[in-house]
Amino acid sequence: MALEYPPEEEPKDYTRLIWLGIVALVAIMVAGLWYIGRPKPNVSMVRAKHILVTFDAADPADRARALDLISGLRERILRGERFETLARRYSDDPVSRARGGDLNYYPKGSFAPEFEEYVWNAPIGQLSDVIATSFGFHLIVVIDRHLTDADRYEMELDQRARDALRQRTGADENVAP
Repeated sequence: MALEYPPEEEPKDYTRLIWLGIVALVAIMVAGLWYIGRPKPNVSMVRAKHILVTFDAADPADRARALDLISGLRERILRGERFETLARRYSDDPVSRARGGDLNYYPKGSFAPEFEEYVWNAPIGQLSDVIATSFGFHLIVVIDRHLTDADRYEMELDQRARDALRQRTGADENVAP
């Protein structure tokens, strides 16, 4: 009795399937990276860039040096030098320095109070005055801001309250004694 073997088949070529899988994986990775940088719709997000100059709070001379440096950088930016170039050269923030000061998107409550106040209230694209935080001196430019409907409504109510107070205070000053 002889053993019978099935006739030999051509080996299947899986090259196309492998390349299709690689292309699909790369497309998913690119889409994921794109999505990570996008603001999330259910959280208010802000994107800013900054230059940070740190100093030793216990050393008044170091504080004065840092203030002179950041003030000089602000003047240079106002005269037309590129923020990104100066951030790469002078910023003490090691993470954002490599990206020209770009911090990417952050949700509300992520920054020091003084920094937070500026990024949520300043006009988009405006260079800040020198802002002091516990980390040092900052120059900040808000790049983009996305507010949830709830935060937008809350900010609108706050603005109305400030306007009403301003009108009330102004009206009281105009009243003769």
